[in-house]
Amino acid sequence: MADDFDDACGGMPPQLPGGFRAAVTHALAVMGLVVAAWEADGVKVRCPARGGEQYVGLANLYRRAKARDRAEWPALVSEFLGHISGSLAGPTLPGDLMTVAGQLRPRLGKPVARGGRCRPWAVPLDGTGLEVNLVIDYPHTMAYVTEEMLARTNREGEDLLDLALANLRAATPLGYLERVSDELDIHVGQVGDGYDATRALLVEDLMPESPAGFWVVVPSREDLAVWPVSFPALEKIHAIKLYAQDNYRGHAHPVTDEVFWLWRGVWHPFGIDVDEHNVTISPPDEFLNALRCV
Repeated sequence: MADDFDDACGGMPPQLPGGFRAAVTHALAVMGLVVAAWEADGVKVRCPARGGEQYVGLANLYRRAKARDRAEWPALVSEFLGHISGSLAGPTLPGDLMTVAGQLRPRLGKPVARGGRCRPWAVPLDGTGLEVNLVIDYPHTMAYVTEEMLARTNREGEDLLDLALANLRAATPLGYLERVSDELDIHVGQVGDGYDATRALLVEDLMPESPAGFWVVVPSREDLAVWPVSFPALEKIHAIKLYAQDNYRGHAHPVTDEVFWLWRGVWHPFGIDVDEHNVTISPPDEFLNALRCV
């Protein structure tokens, strides 16, 4: 399992080591699948019999592999890919996205590497360092909407994003964001459908009005926490930073441990540094103006 195929497909240099990727490549070949392109924390897979490409995230599998002997990697990888083999072999991606209009969803997360030939459509969520993709939601997987798909459908990504957001809102249960305790007005949402972090895009719709906005954290794909801004909350502001850090480290599919402030539809980074003795905040300039609304 040499590392000499690190430049496979001409993609950007991935973070996954060559030996691990060799195990993935071999397991995929046994399943009749091939590597289309490597990403920093995953791989785009092609099924020759079906056509099209599908992304498979490998970051969590690699974390498990690092704790195991290298000789165990082939079996570990084969077992993982075997569990999702049905998803990799299908479904057939649509020629026209409007035929799956009801399955479109937004996805909020870290920027996807652009080294491969199959480029997911994306727009940045200003103020966060994150981006919003469009995906097609299937029962056991999802597929990124690519720029090529949009061109075939003759639609702009922004137009379909509005539709995807409406679909996500319809799939969000009533009372989704629940208050976690009597002491703290932090609300947490966890459906576990792969779109909890993305529901941060719906916060101002899902929460009662808060004149000074909300602190929002999305530590993992299955995690969203929201705290209405208030003077009492400022005295305990470290709580949401610690929540973000703990869940970012402890949960699968991590997104970010940063805290954001959402006010009047605009996202801002909200710096909070917690050490053994002090809590230091670095709010944006607009925050002081917002506090006057409280």
